[in-house]
Order: sequence, then C-alpha cells, then structure tokens
Amino acid sequence: MRSNEIPESQLPPLLRKCWMRLNAIFQKRVGQIGLTPDQYIALRWLHELPSGTVYQLTLKNLMFTDPNNVAGLMSRMERLGLIKRKADTLDRRKKLVFCTLKGKTLFEEARKIAVCLEEETLSILNTEEKAEFLGLLGTINRHLHSV
Repeated sequence: MRSNEIPESQLPPLLRKCWMRLNAIFQKRVGQIGLTPDQYIALRWLHELPSGTVYQLTLKNLMFTDPNNVAGLMSRMERLGLIKRKADTLDRRKKLVFCTLKGKTLFEEARKIAVCLEEETLSILNTEEKAEFLGLLGTINRHLHSV
C-alpha cells in the first residue's frame, strides 16, 4: 500500500462507501414513486414529531443542511402538494411545516421501500450479528454526540 492510500478498513471510507451505495439504491427506488431521499427524510421527521411543532429551522437542524437548502426543499415539496407551510402566529418569519394527506400517503409507500432495503441490506447477517452491528453503531453514535 502506498503511503497516500487510505486502507479499506478505516471507518470513514467504509461508512462513506456504504452510505453512498445505500443512498443511491434508495434514491432509485423512492424515485419510482416520485420522491427524493431528502423529501423522504423531511416527511419522516414530520411523521415522527408532533404535528404543529416542526419549523423549517427544525428540519434544517435535523437534516444537517443550511437554510437555503431546506427553504428550496420545502418550496418544491409544497408545489408537489406534500407539505403545507404556515407562518408562526408569534413570529411571522418562522414557518411551521405540516404534512398533507398526499405527503402522508407517499411517506407510507416510501417507508415500506426503506424497511425493505434495510432488511435486504442486513440479510447477510444473522440475528446476533444484526443486533451486535446495530448496537455498535448506536454506541459509536452516542460517543460522537458526546464529543
């Protein structure tokens, strides 16, 4: 191995390669129902958090993106009828985001695709390996959030 090569067994390259491939497969599959991975993630947060509590700023933070990206995403999703935005009654600059019936329906379809892909991906591991793998990822995640 040359000194400027990164070994295949290092965490960042392995995570990046897995994430890029997983995301590409997911993008292709949810694209068949008219969603992008970012739209799915936004809809997932809207589904998981109590209605009337999610602002564009909330989504910006949860999706680790900047205000312009989330504003553009919300505009596209609103045009597609997936979400509705409403100005906050106390601060009109803040926008509350709500999922529409169409958004909920597409999210449910996409969630089935996501669950299926996760099951497919983890199918190479036995039950104990799956539990250990997910547990270790959780441990790493908690550690990184404490740093």
